[in-house]
Amino acid sequence: MGSNENVMAKQQWLTSEQSLSASLRQGFELCRDGFRRAWLPPLIAALLSLLLVAAIAFYKREYAPHFVIRVVEADRDASTMPRLKRQLADYVREGVLTSQPLLDVMRRHGLYASLMRKSARAALESFREDIEIDVYQNYFVEARAPGELPRSARLTVSYGSKDPAQALAVTRDLGRLIIAHEQAARREQALAAANDADRARESLQQTLAQRAGQVVAAQTQIARADVPDPRLQVELIGLLGSLDALERRVESAERRAASLDLGAALEKRGMGLYFQVVEDGSLPSRAGRARALMLVFASSFVMGLPMVAMAIAAFASKRGPA
Repeated sequence: MGSNENVMAKQQWLTSEQSLSASLRQGFELCRDGFRRAWLPPLIAALLSLLLVAAIAFYKREYAPHFVIRVVEADRDASTMPRLKRQLADYVREGVLTSQPLLDVMRRHGLYASLMRKSARAALESFREDIEIDVYQNYFVEARAPGELPRSARLTVSYGSKDPAQALAVTRDLGRLIIAHEQAARREQALAAANDADRARESLQQTLAQRAGQVVAAQTQIARADVPDPRLQVELIGLLGSLDALERRVESAERRAASLDLGAALEKRGMGLYFQVVEDGSLPSRAGRARALMLVFASSFVMGLPMVAMAIAAFASKRGPA
């Protein structure tokens, strides 16, 4: 019995529901009636739009500018260059933005001053949480085969703050810190690799010189002997064979040392790994912000005007004829 009553009530409700065309017609009539008060709908819509613009303008939102760096390796043999970490974001967080450089940035910009007085570690952790590091288009995750084009990656660093000037200054400082740290680290790595290659080359050259002396000594002994000594001849053959192998190793070591010396020179001049600042974190100018607020006002006024007119007409109809 109860279910039948529910079905009947639902059917009555559906039959009493207005069609879409009737609803649109009613809305149009309300809008037309509202616009009969020529000055009231535009005035209310303008006031509401101004309130919206004021709320947006004075709202203390957080600013997080982005400092975007494009990292490109030189067009050289990848095996003779310092390797860039494949997991670049983790490397920047853990290997570049370490405690001491971050503390220097915090002191330079007066960040978390009250928290710093209580606990430098807590202030440092808060700073880390407000820093965003993102890496995309990272082709360093794959090894570079011979003949392939140089790899590249894009790294973004951002610091969020309600003070736009502070957010921009700190973000740029962090971006420059990353570039300077990596360039210095690569210079040290390239110089160390070049020094190791030079020492390896010198060691092989000394070994080659000693082996050449042994060959000359063996040849002299054979030439002075009245009767050929098979043992000396076998020894000479072995020395001559090892001499050829040593000469090839020395040539390879000299080429590697020269390549690494060139790489160290390029890294010293900042040409081994190129850091291009794609975006320096600039915030919208005052003129741009004013244009955006004007757009918000215009769009809210245009969209809100019909709604205001309908609301005025509906309110007047509830009050009855004037």
